[in-house]
Amino acid sequence: MELDIDYPERRFRLWIYVPSHSKLLLRSGLETSGTTRIDIAFGGVLAVSLPVSMDGLTIGKPDSRSIRSVAAQLGPRLNLDDLLIIRGRDYSGYVVASIIEIDESDRRMREQDKWGITPPG
Repeated sequence: MELDIDYPERRFRLWIYVPSHSKLLLRSGLETSGTTRIDIAFGGVLAVSLPVSMDGLTIGKPDSRSIRSVAAQLGPRLNLDDLLIIRGRDYSGYVVASIIEIDESDRRMREQDKWGITPPG
């Protein structure tokens, strides 16, 4: 998976996590951070370690040190081939997910996402 996800000037929130469906949605609203709303959806989510509010957001593949650190936290049973490192100002976290998609739109903050992760209304 080739990654080039970098939003250093945007504020994101962990919008919704649905463990039963292995889905996670991060959102940066046009009301708070810019001229568009950015949704970042993850599917096949096996593990998440992120703050609720994130100033700046960069998603990248892990280096060997990050892999060792996360493996020590999660144990040897979890396959870390889909590990993504997420960083911003004053935080670092990770998501283990097999799918990642981005949608940039003019939708309002509370409108449903294009994947149907959030409930309508």
